[in-house]
Amino acid sequence: MLLTEEILLLEPGLEAVRVREEARLLRIIDELSELGVRFFSGRLPQEVAGETIACIKSLGLAAADENMTACVLNSAASLGLVGQEAARNGVGDAVLEAVLALKALGEKTADMETLFSLRLIAISLKEVGKEAVRHEMENEAIASQFCLKELHDFCMDSENEIRTFNEDFFSLIRDIGRCAADAGLEKAAINAAALMEDF
Repeated sequence: MLLTEEILLLEPGLEAVRVREEARLLRIIDELSELGVRFFSGRLPQEVAGETIACIKSLGLAAADENMTACVLNSAASLGLVGQEAARNGVGDAVLEAVLALKALGEKTADMETLFSLRLIAISLKEVGKEAVRHEMENEAIASQFCLKELHDFCMDSENEIRTFNEDFFSLIRDIGRCAADAGLEKAAINAAALMEDF
């Protein structure tokens, strides 16, 4: 098995979570984010396995378990950046992986009851969806809409202040829908309208 840079960074990152070394974990997540952007922009050789998204997701979830909010925020921002870069370069599987990773991180964050973290995750989901639209990746844009709606539904089941975030989810889905309509991606625009009706 080829040990990639991403895999080699994962274990030190998990160790940083275990010993609560936030600064070290932030540096590792930044390094993974940079690797992901370089990989999806074609500046790394294709034989290098692109495990960046999975590694950032693992570290973000581990950080959420330990209430390391800054690291959760950094993970969300990194997943958003890597997902957008994948969309710019037409790597649909990676866009979907980033979207699903953000959704998983959002569900974990809802348990943490930190509204700011959840907002950043939702905004990152929207930005990945809009970048997918800009590059005519309709299925990926629809996936981002569905993930936002599922995250909204998950949060509405919680009994905390996150319920107040309801209107923001509506506007984020609407933004992707407007972008899709402007780009002529009819299915994505219709899907956004249908999801907004559910609100």
